[in-house]
Amino acid sequence: MTPASTETHLIESDLADAALERLLVAAGAGEIHRSPGSDWTVSGDTAPDAIDAANAIRRAIHGIYSAQDDVTEALITSQDHLSALRALTQVNLSTLGRSEAIDDLLEQARALTASDLVAMVDDRLVHTTGGRSADSPELTAVIREATKGTDDPEPRLVGQGNAVIAPLSDQSGGIRALAFVRTNGPVYSTGDLRLVRAAVAATDMQFTLTRLHLQEIKRATFEREHQVASSLAQAVFSQPAPTLSGVEVFSHTTPASLAGGDFFAFAVVGDVLWFTVGDVAGKGLPAAMVMTRAVSAARVAFLTHDADDPAGAMRAMGIELYDYLDDVGLFITVALGTYRPSSGALHVCNAGHSPVMLVLGGTVTLIPASMPPLGVLPEPRGRTVRFDLQRNDALVLGSDGLAEQEDSGGVMLGYDRLAELCAELPEESAERLGHHILDAVETHADGIPPSDDRTLVILRAVEAIHDRDS
Repeated sequence: MTPASTETHLIESDLADAALERLLVAAGAGEIHRSPGSDWTVSGDTAPDAIDAANAIRRAIHGIYSAQDDVTEALITSQDHLSALRALTQVNLSTLGRSEAIDDLLEQARALTASDLVAMVDDRLVHTTGGRSADSPELTAVIREATKGTDDPEPRLVGQGNAVIAPLSDQSGGIRALAFVRTNGPVYSTGDLRLVRAAVAATDMQFTLTRLHLQEIKRATFEREHQVASSLAQAVFSQPAPTLSGVEVFSHTTPASLAGGDFFAFAVVGDVLWFTVGDVAGKGLPAAMVMTRAVSAARVAFLTHDADDPAGAMRAMGIELYDYLDDVGLFITVALGTYRPSSGALHVCNAGHSPVMLVLGGTVTLIPASMPPLGVLPEPRGRTVRFDLQRNDALVLGSDGLAEQEDSGGVMLGYDRLAELCAELPEESAERLGHHILDAVETHADGIPPSDDRTLVILRAVEAIHDRDS
């Protein structure tokens, strides 16, 4: 109730009292006496009924004014509550997830419930408003009660009723409850608990919106990174297969939903075909960025090393990429080599890559690693192995996404089955063999999308250089 309305009611009460006194005098009540705030009395026994009636009317008038004041005060309080509720439910999307949004939320909850302090609690005090610290004595019992845990979703009084613990429905962020504390004011009433429920509902809404908002940001960021990674991969794989007399080249990649770090690159230097196939141990944009640097380093190595020294080219790549790989915490498995169709000489260096399979006369041989993956050692060393190819002999290089493709039952294709596929078409072209392998992997998948990139490169000799038995 405002001071102005109180003063008005006092004036109106005085006027009513004066009017009643005149009526009593007119009724022959004689000498009238009344102390402030009390009933009228008269000397003697004159007009008792009039006195009783006047006192009853007076009390009724004062009761009406008092009730009016109470209603006015309740309306003002209700309006304050409505304003606080409106502020509590207004969500500022620009501050979702930020600490200032939490500060505003708690302050509005404090104002709504006429609390001295509102705090967020998990296993300890997390966030407070109202100028109290976690060491405040009044918070000790509240925190202890909040950490007990309960299946009851309703707010519960703590201590002497001067604190309330209200569990949150959305506890995905780790916050269990809101704690409301009055250090000097009255204990919380049933009406106050209704306001606490409203504050908790608004807090739950804010937390849920924040979680959804952050999920959307993460999803949008992921999609953007995936687009960039896919663009980088497309730039690498857009290079056409090289053309060199005496050798067929097949290359293909099937990207996973989350772009990986598979890559391949070629270069024809004189009468020699340089090639590399690699797989960055990672996915998404970081792997794609490493992949582009690896391809650039490989192309430089192609042009600066002898055809019979793939190990030297691989070592140069490893030295060039080591610091960067060490910074980003990734490594690369790589197979790198050369093929000279005029002599049938194939030179290969394998830095931890698989599968690398040589198909000689229908027999499949694995070429093992002679060097650790790039990024493991600052100056890696390995060796080059040489093979002499005859007509229809082939080198098959892939990524682990081929052998590790699962079917609907979770069973992988496996490296043994992949080796069998490599030997099934000894007289066919590199392209025919490549599609045969990829179709078999897809059939095995039985509709299960690839969890990793499937990359396949095949080099096939198409000229007989010499007899293998000579």
